[in-house]
Amino acid sequence: MHHLNIIQQYFFEKLKEIQDEVVNVKLCTTDSSMESILNEVTYDTIYKIMELLDGYNTKEYQYSIIENNSSDTVNSGIQLHDVCADYLKSE
Repeated sequence: MHHLNIIQQYFFEKLKEIQDEVVNVKLCTTDSSMESILNEVTYDTIYKIMELLDGYNTKEYQYSIIENNSSDTVNSGIQLHDVCADYLKSE
């Protein structure tokens, strides 16, 4: 197991919570085609990860995504969870 600092540990614990939540919700509500199920599950998972990065559900932590070659911040001036809806299939 990796030795993580508190912030890293929090981040990965939140990712696990997201995975558990999305899978459990989908298991309880599924009556769709496999393509629809996969689009919904991946959309919900990615959306919740973007919320986590944005600090949407908690102000305890907010994250910046840095592109290493240019040092530009990917999420500068935007809320990732709002923008992902423009690009990903939700159904």
